[in-house]
Amino acid sequence: MRKSVMVMCLLLVLGNVFVFLGCKKQDDSQSAAGGVIVINHPHYAVGTHLGAPAWNSFYRRFTEKYKGKIELRIEELPSDTLYADKMKVLAATKELPDVVDGKDGVRTLAIQNGQAVDLKSYLDSDPDFRDNVIGPGAIATNTIDGKVYSIATSAQVLGYYYNKELFQKAGISPAKTWNEWFNNCEKLKAAGVAPLALMTGENQWTTNLILSALVASRGSAGQTFMNTKYPETYQIPEMIAGLTDIQRCLQKYTTPDALGAAYANAANNFLMEQAAIISNGPWMIADFSNPQKTIPGFDKKVGWSMFPGDGLTMSFAEGYVLCAPPERRDAAWTLIKEISGRESQMERLRLSGQLPLAADLEIPRDVRDSMPLVAEIANAIGKVKYHGDTFSVVAYASVVDAMGRYYPELAAGTLSPAQMAARLDEAAAAAR
Repeated sequence: MRKSVMVMCLLLVLGNVFVFLGCKKQDDSQSAAGGVIVINHPHYAVGTHLGAPAWNSFYRRFTEKYKGKIELRIEELPSDTLYADKMKVLAATKELPDVVDGKDGVRTLAIQNGQAVDLKSYLDSDPDFRDNVIGPGAIATNTIDGKVYSIATSAQVLGYYYNKELFQKAGISPAKTWNEWFNNCEKLKAAGVAPLALMTGENQWTTNLILSALVASRGSAGQTFMNTKYPETYQIPEMIAGLTDIQRCLQKYTTPDALGAAYANAANNFLMEQAAIISNGPWMIADFSNPQKTIPGFDKKVGWSMFPGDGLTMSFAEGYVLCAPPERRDAAWTLIKEISGRESQMERLRLSGQLPLAADLEIPRDVRDSMPLVAEIANAIGKVKYHGDTFSVVAYASVVDAMGRYYPELAAGTLSPAQMAARLDEAAAAAR
C-alpha cells in the first residue's frame, strides 16, 4: 500500500506542467528577491477548458497590476480530475498550495487538515466586497460552523440545452412535466436519437444535475433535501424516486458510453449531435460556436429550457480556499479578492458566459446580443418554482465518489434505487 501511494505521488508530479509568470523556481517557503511575495496557485483552466480564456486574461492582468509586489507561481493541471486527485494527495500531507479551488472535496480536506483559513475577518474588513461583490447567499453557502472557508466566483444557474433540429425531427418541444420529459425521451429514441448526454465518471455532473431537479421537484420535502448540506440520510422517498428515474435514463435514454464517461464524453456527444439534451451551465455556451469542438452553425441549433415544472439547479460552488501560512496570507487574500472581484466577474461573463455574483453588475447589451442564451438563463431566475443545489456542493465528496461507483450497478439492475440510497448513507457516515 505504501509503495502504491508513493508511485501515485510520483506519477502526479511527473505528469504536471509548471508555468512560471515572472518568477524563478525557488523554495515555496521563501519570497522572491526584493520583498516580492510569491503565491503558489494550481489551476486546471488550461488548453481547451471552457474557463481557459477568462483565466488567461485574468492572470495577465493580475501579473501586471501587482508587478513588484506579488508574483504567481502557477501550476497547470490538464483536467479537473487530475487537479482534484493531486490536491487530495497534497492535503494528506498538509502541503496544499497557498490558494486552491475547493471543488470535489478539496475544501473539506483543507478544513480537516487545518490549512483552510477562516476568511470572516477579511470579509468583515471590506463590507462592500462581502455584501455587494460576493453577496450573502454565496457567503452563507460557504459558511461552515460559523466560519467562511471559501469564496465563490459566480452564480450557477442550470437547466438543460437541447438540439432544436433533433427535437423537431422527433416532433417534440421542451417538456412541461416529467411525464412529458420521458415521453420526449421515447420519441427521440424512436427517431434514432440518443435523448440524454449522461456520464457516470468524475463527479457525474450532467447526470446529477438532472437527479437534483428530479428530487427537488417532488414537493417541499424534495426541495428541502436538495438544499440541505450533508443531509442525515439519502433513504427518503424523494431521493429513491429520483434514483429510480435516473436508472431509467441510464438504461434506456443515453449514449452507449455513458457508464464511466467523463464530462468531455458527454459534452462531445451533445456537440457532435449524438445526443439531444445535456444539462449544464452557461459557461458551455461558448463551445456551441467553437469550430474546434463542433460543426459550423451549431450554436443556431441550440435552445435552453428550465427543468419540467419550471425548475432549476441553482448553486454557488465552493470557490477559492486560502491555505497560505501567515507570512503569505494577506497576499493570498489579495489573489482571492482579485479572482472574485467585479472586474473578474464581468470578464468571466464575457469570455465564459458565467453569471456574475455582484448585485450591481448587469448583463451588458452586447453580451445579451452575442449570447442570447445567457440572457435567457438569467431571466429564468425570476420564474423558478422549485430549485435544488448540486450534489457536488451539498454532499460529501465521499458520497459523490460513491455515486460514480454505484451508477453502473444501478444501470445494470444489480443494485436497486433503495439499495443505492443505503450505500450513499454508508459513504456519508464514513465522512462524518
